[in-house]
Amino acid sequence: MTDSPMPPESFGLPFTEGPIRFAVGDPNGLSSNSWRFWTTGTGDAYLKCRDNFTNTKVSLHASGRWRMGFTQEAVAADPNLVAQGEDRAWEVWDQPPPNDDKALLAFRLVFPTSELAVRPDLRTKKKWSGTVFIEAAPESSDAMTVISLVVAPGRSTIDVGHSPSFVLAELPLNDHDSAYLVAHAEPLGETPSRLGQARRAAAVLAETAGIEVPEGSYYYFFGRRSDGSRFVVGARALHEAST
Repeated sequence: MTDSPMPPESFGLPFTEGPIRFAVGDPNGLSSNSWRFWTTGTGDAYLKCRDNFTNTKVSLHASGRWRMGFTQEAVAADPNLVAQGEDRAWEVWDQPPPNDDKALLAFRLVFPTSELAVRPDLRTKKKWSGTVFIEAAPESSDAMTVISLVVAPGRSTIDVGHSPSFVLAELPLNDHDSAYLVAHAEPLGETPSRLGQARRAAAVLAETAGIEVPEGSYYYFFGRRSDGSRFVVGARALHEAST
């Protein structure tokens, strides 16, 4: 075990055809939820959780309008997800301008090892078929695993600013650019304390709304970094470290 994610040795990487199904953690122990990554012939790229949190999607549209929010199908099935007159997107933002043909960090999925919560018995065969497991950082370390979605010219050398790393997937967007999934480690930093604050704020909101949060519940938090890139991080709703 190391402080950095290790590539699955049984696969030839990077994958160059989608969709890609992946999770962080131990296939025989706790893991993250399963995620799906794919691109379209029209130049769009998508990230979507497959076994939980399935009513949302990250969409990087070729138009340059990027968004994170509820899917059309989710709102059609449950109109109460969105207040009347509100957009189903949590946030819509513009693709940053190109920077001398360099790689553009578009989105990040953040996986602190202490928050991995999916047991083997919860991984249904249908939804987890073909999932690639990426090693999580040891819980005793001061690191966490991050999956970064990067847009760059095809066959670029991708540098996410953290080493070591490996490219899990490279899928074409158009004749010039590709969308890359890069697995790497980052320092935990203030992530545990910020998750504790977010958990407490969510608990207050639930209590105010008269909602009882069942044991074993799981939150997903959406945020933005100082460099403008957006991210999603999952966390156990009830956690000793948050008290």
